[in-house]
This record gives sequence, structure tokens and C-alpha cells, in this order.
Amino acid sequence: MDPEHPPLLRIIEEELVDYRIRSRFSHPDFVKKLGLSGSERVLEFGSGGGCLSRVLARTLSPDGALSCVEISPYWMEKARQRLKVFTNIEYLQGDILTMSMPENHFDVIIIHFVLHDIEPAARIDVVGALSKCLRPEGTVFIREPAKPEHGMPLSEIRALMRDAGLREIRTGCTKSRQWRWICDGTFKKSW
Repeated sequence: MDPEHPPLLRIIEEELVDYRIRSRFSHPDFVKKLGLSGSERVLEFGSGGGCLSRVLARTLSPDGALSCVEISPYWMEKARQRLKVFTNIEYLQGDILTMSMPENHFDVIIIHFVLHDIEPAARIDVVGALSKCLRPEGTVFIREPAKPEHGMPLSEIRALMRDAGLREIRTGCTKSRQWRWICDGTFKKSW
């Protein structure tokens, strides 16, 4: 997929389904289950047009901060427009593999429906780069579709996280009408 020019169908789906429905109904439930205190430094990897970011920014207190990392200039600009009312968001547009990111900085990293869109051979490098940004005992929350033709299995998620030095706290899959299965995981960075 070309990050400069997303397909029209994806733009329509993101606006009508992700932004207008999921960010108001399913994303708040997902974020609530994360158990954030509000004062965390959160990195959202692959923030897209800001659908989940909006819920995260509302959850964080003035002591908390959200850094949105997005490779696509189109989606990053969409997020900036939508989220301009929030003062606790930093926008980082670029490739996580080539960006200068602070090490051991973030309390939480959220990977939500994006890792499966990355070439399989590059996933370990991406997860490794994200792990470097995470402070010791910081938490990675991941949620990915497990649909065979568009997704990734839980076994791959576990292996990627383990190979990046993250220990598994909790994983599981739930049924989904659209994706067949959705896999969730919580991982911690060891000292």
C-alpha cells in the first residue's frame, strides 16, 4: 500500500466506520481495558487518522502524553486536523526504522491493527525498534486481526515480542465477524 496515496475505499472506510463508529463505541472499551492511570507516556504506533488516538488523548491526564507515530503523510495530516484540540499529543511522521526515537522513554506502546500490514520480513525489526523506545517494565499492548488472508496468527505475535526481549503477560483471541479472530496481547520489557 502506498502511504502517500491511500486507496479511496480505505479513506471512505476509515471516515465512516473507524472514525465515526469504532472511535466512539469500540475503541473506548478497548482503551478502558488497558487500565491506564492517565499519567503515562504513550506511543501509538501506526496511529493512522487518529481514531484510537482521540480516545487515548481523552484518557490521559495533563501529566500524560501521547506520541502518534505514522508513516503516511496523508494519515498524519488527517490526525493533526482531527486532534488539534488536544495539547498532549506529539505527531511523529516517518518510518520507525529510520526515525530518531528516544530509548527507554515510553511507559506504554500500543500497536493496534497495523503490524499485520507490514511486510513479514520487516516485522521483527519494527518490533525491535519499538522495544528500544520502551522503558524497563514498560508495557506493549497489541491487537491484530488473525484472518488468514489479512492478519497474523497469535504464534507470530508471541515470537516477535519474545525475540524483541519482551515477556508475555497475557494473550488471547476473540471471535470477530469481520476479521474471524482478533488477537490481543500484553507484553512487558524486562530489566
